[in-house]
Amino acid sequence: MSSKILAALMQLFAVIAKADSKGEVQNNVTIIRRLLERQLNKDLVDVYLNQFFEHIKKIPSRKIYASAVKVLRICTEINNEQQLNQRERIIIVLRLFEFIYTIEDADLYELEEFVELVANAFNVDPYEFKALKEFVSDKCTEIDHPLFLHIHNGEAVFKEAKQIILNGIALHIVVISIPSTQSLFFKSIGVQDVYLTNQLVNNNVVHLLNPGSSVRVAKLKSIYYSDIFGKFISNPNEIGIKFEVKDIEYHFTGGKQGLYPFSFTTHSGKMVGIMGGSGSGKSTLLNVLNGNNKPTKGQILVNGYDLYTDHNNMEGLIGYVAQDDLLFDELTVFQNLFFNAKLCFGNLDEPTIIEKVNSTLRSLGLYETRDLKVGSPLEKTISGGQRKRLNIALELIREPAVLFVDEPTSGLSSRDSENIMDLLKQLTLKGKLVFVVIHQPSSEIFKMFTDLFILDHGGYPIYKGNPVESIIYFKTAMGHANCTESECATCGNVNPEQIFNIIELNVVSEEGYFTNLRIKSPEVWNQIYLDNLKKDTKSTKSEKSKLPQSAFKVPSKLSQFRVFAFRDVLTKLANKQYMIINSFEAPLLAAFLALFLRYIQTGGAQVEEYNFRLNDNIPVFIFMSVIVALFIGLTVSAEEIIRDKKILTREKFLNLSKGSYLTAKIIVLFIISLIQTLSFVVIGNLILGIKGMTFAYWIILFSSSAFSNILGLNISASFKTVKVIYIIIPLIIIPQLLFSGVIVSFDKLNPWFASQKGVPLIGNIMTSRWAYEAIAVTQFKDNKFEKTLFVYESNLKLANYKKGTWKDVVQNHLRDAKRQFNAGEMSEETAYDLSIVKNALETESKFLNVDFDSKGLDNENFNLQVYENANTFLNAVIFNHYKKVYNDNIRKKDNVILGLERQLGKEEFIAFKDSYTNDRLNEFLTNKNTTTFIQEYEGELIPKKDYIYLKPYGSSLFESHFYSPSKKLFGNWVSTLWVNLLIIWLITTIFLITLYTDTFNRIGRISFFQSRKKKE
Repeated sequence: MSSKILAALMQLFAVIAKADSKGEVQNNVTIIRRLLERQLNKDLVDVYLNQFFEHIKKIPSRKIYASAVKVLRICTEINNEQQLNQRERIIIVLRLFEFIYTIEDADLYELEEFVELVANAFNVDPYEFKALKEFVSDKCTEIDHPLFLHIHNGEAVFKEAKQIILNGIALHIVVISIPSTQSLFFKSIGVQDVYLTNQLVNNNVVHLLNPGSSVRVAKLKSIYYSDIFGKFISNPNEIGIKFEVKDIEYHFTGGKQGLYPFSFTTHSGKMVGIMGGSGSGKSTLLNVLNGNNKPTKGQILVNGYDLYTDHNNMEGLIGYVAQDDLLFDELTVFQNLFFNAKLCFGNLDEPTIIEKVNSTLRSLGLYETRDLKVGSPLEKTISGGQRKRLNIALELIREPAVLFVDEPTSGLSSRDSENIMDLLKQLTLKGKLVFVVIHQPSSEIFKMFTDLFILDHGGYPIYKGNPVESIIYFKTAMGHANCTESECATCGNVNPEQIFNIIELNVVSEEGYFTNLRIKSPEVWNQIYLDNLKKDTKSTKSEKSKLPQSAFKVPSKLSQFRVFAFRDVLTKLANKQYMIINSFEAPLLAAFLALFLRYIQTGGAQVEEYNFRLNDNIPVFIFMSVIVALFIGLTVSAEEIIRDKKILTREKFLNLSKGSYLTAKIIVLFIISLIQTLSFVVIGNLILGIKGMTFAYWIILFSSSAFSNILGLNISASFKTVKVIYIIIPLIIIPQLLFSGVIVSFDKLNPWFASQKGVPLIGNIMTSRWAYEAIAVTQFKDNKFEKTLFVYESNLKLANYKKGTWKDVVQNHLRDAKRQFNAGEMSEETAYDLSIVKNALETESKFLNVDFDSKGLDNENFNLQVYENANTFLNAVIFNHYKKVYNDNIRKKDNVILGLERQLGKEEFIAFKDSYTNDRLNEFLTNKNTTTFIQEYEGELIPKKDYIYLKPYGSSLFESHFYSPSKKLFGNWVSTLWVNLLIIWLITTIFLITLYTDTFNRIGRISFFQSRKKKE
């Protein structure tokens, strides 16, 4: 009993003793001494008796009204000082009743009025006061009251009172429940010995029944606090939960056993603790029980329904609070809970949800902090205890019937820990079943559990039962002399740590030192547990019963998408650093690149004006624009999923749509990339004087950035730490640089990877190659100046190539074949010459749609007639055709140029050309500086110049040469810009599929476990 209660009692005892006109003070002192001796040692008894005498001296009158005034004054002072909580005030009322009922020849009516006066002053509920009065009276064993519980041998019959029949007892135990303080008091009437948590107590005296305690009569089985309390909280109209676990085992993906056979049954209104050392499988057991990890063997039944096969029937019934923080640091307390509620109540409108959120915040004492940003654990805005309560609120708001909580007190102060556990205990009073994994509970917390499971290293179950009794269990198993003691006889505290000190006690060597070998291994403890289990095992048949209804309803996928998107946007807007970096990164990079690359020719002392045509850095800017788009697309998305990973685990637990979550992420990222790439293009093009190309640049750069967004999400979903992700980004960017076709030509790569005909596979899978080619080609041929001339220049370049270099090479090979034929030296070299001629003429005949018979162009059939036919086709048909094409197009080109010069004037025409064309880009796309105009490769003639003017001959889209002006798509020639754009989005779509199916994660897990098996 606390000093505050005793001090208040001494004052009130003094008033009552003075008001008792019939009794003598000395007789009252005897009674008070007897009451004090039950609670205190001799020295303290004398201290409080002296206080009693001091108060007696200060009360001059025995008049009733004066005593009443004194009582009211004392109670008012106690209330004003706020020293006593309501439970302590109830205890004072009880002790006052005990006091007055032991006074001989007292005027009970008068004294009862005094006690009632105290009760009223202490705001004791009248209904509870009446029950307390009956409880202390001699007739308590006959009272049939809803707040009473009778433990007896079955002779008495009660209708309203709860009862527990205990055969073999020769006394009657009465328990009273005080709902306002959730307190239990008991007293035993009889002669048998009664033990309160293994401590002998006096009969006919009221005792407080604390959580974790037990009542035992003689050598009979103990009745636990949870059993008694459960009688009072059970509601016959409420559908309860029966949670049955039958012989479950769990094996990790790789074969290692994480949990050994375990069975138990528990019910609503209980709080079950799960304890064990590191690596004992506590979290594994919790994840098996809550439905996250399916057991390898065994069954988990909820009211007869299998948790895994009938999970659709149990939607919303199970809640899980992980050890990890599941809050969005950038959002407020209210927003965190509000968005969570939106994802849990698809059938409620927004005002109802807001009211529900506010109600939950009030009940958890978080309403005052509702508008505070949560902040990170390192940069705290709210306390650790408040964070933990908010994490629990995420589950509590949907009111699950079964709640699993992993390490709720980790990292919290003792006070915060007790507050959190009190909160969970309150749930059991509402009929919820709560499982808690806990590591090092205090005595108070330990006693809160109604049942306790203990696991040993490796997943071996070694105890299940009452928490306080566990200490006796392990002491008995080890043969301790004090095996019947479970708590301190003086203070009543329990030390849970001694359980693990016993379990993990090591063998002492002959020299007297502890070894690393345990006295009892996990297997031995498990066998002891199984042996004890056989004595109590009673097999019961599981029958299906009605499940509690849940308010939880998953919203539609569209509604989920809206919530995910809005939450993501608010999270980003609240992060000022994120917003500043992503708002200014692209425009600053554009300005940085463009200013440094704005090359102006200098001659002599005078600096010329900027001329776009003479800026040698335009190809570099185009290439760097692509790399910047890829880079910022990766960096903006690389942390998106890994940052939400813990939250995603919980949202997966709620059966929320992965597609809605990813779609929301993708659209938000696409909008960010759209704005970033648009700002980059506008600023960069403005500084460098790139005109009329804004849309082409933007659509390609945005598509490249969108590809990077999706690739970044794949990376974010596949790796476990941010550090690894940022190591991976350079490994992705460097190949994009190297195999883009800009830094190293595709025909100059290692022969294993290079291609002389077109773009090799390594290049075709690089987004940078498609993006750079699209912008470069479009900038060259679709600018305002070149657009009208390009078709004529293409025909001119093709005709000039065919009637010049190409014809000369084919002619030379044909003549070499004729010379060797005339000399009678038909060799492999001749066959090679003829294959070149044959392939060239056949390809050209198809291109011109002209018939040509190439059957004789081989060593066996070649003759002079074949030579003449081929020579005639080459000179009379092909050469004349391209000569005509050349003449027609040179005339048309000249006419267009003359028309522009007349329209604009010569100077304006030159300025017009300077504003839209670029000489350096022309050199890149025409390979102007090469000395090799044509290359023979595998019997074919490959042009090495004027790529931009030549249409690809290959039938496949991916056989097109680099810088092709257009490509064949479904039999039609389509501009490179649109074809490349399509390819970029096709690659993006492939990565979208891998993201949704979690392909890279799966591949990583498979390869990891295969490598483990090989090692084993």
